[in-house]
Amino acid sequence: MKAKFTVLTTLTIAGLISSAVAIWIQWFSGDPAYPKFPPGPVVFIAVAAIVTIGTRWWWTPLIGALIALLVTSGWFARMPAGVLRLTHPGSVGKFAAGIFVGTLLQITALLFTDIAGLAATIQNYRRMKRASDSAKIACRLFGGLSVFMAVLAIVSGTQMNKYHNLMLLIWGTLALAVSFMRTKVAGRFCIGSGIFYLALAILGMLFGDPTINRAWPIGPMLLHTGDHIYHLVLGSIFLSMGLLSERNNNTAEGKYITS
Repeated sequence: MKAKFTVLTTLTIAGLISSAVAIWIQWFSGDPAYPKFPPGPVVFIAVAAIVTIGTRWWWTPLIGALIALLVTSGWFARMPAGVLRLTHPGSVGKFAAGIFVGTLLQITALLFTDIAGLAATIQNYRRMKRASDSAKIACRLFGGLSVFMAVLAIVSGTQMNKYHNLMLLIWGTLALAVSFMRTKVAGRFCIGSGIFYLALAILGMLFGDPTINRAWPIGPMLLHTGDHIYHLVLGSIFLSMGLLSERNNNTAEGKYITS
């Protein structure tokens, strides 16, 4: 389904780019949270490019909202550190003004992208005529993004649970493969992925240790609040995409039979 390049989509892209710039400002200002070159801005810029290129699909702004929501949840999970950078930036890094401006721009841009991305998605959805290929495109884009993030984490040496990163890599590869199969297969994969991630998020919230950031070990893999929120959002998106695809496929088949 083709969607117009709306003002809300443009604002989503602007918010993603601003988030990337904010992190780079903090890095250049000597923020100890970024001792090495931060991979986060690369992800934001890549997602902004996907939203820009994929305007013909109604739901691509949702990718921007998803990434922004994930980082926003992480920011609020470490709120004392963020507040310290706003109130006493000189005690954090080398260039106090840069620390303050970068932190303020980051949280402002993230919240802005959260709202703009979700609003753009709703606006595009209301304008669409059909979405039978949504499941395949969702698998292709989210799968590609998951593989990209996993590989980037490995190459950059980002401190991330390697087993969670491996799960991200395997799931992303499967999603990419499914995106080239039949629409019905992609739709059912989306439903299965949605149920899996939602279950993972709910169990993590219920059984995670509240005293240590809702940490929940699954064998060798350790998940925290940010992971639970990410899984909750991702699961909701994929379950919605799968059910939407199934509904449109059934409608199309019904029309074909009656005609």
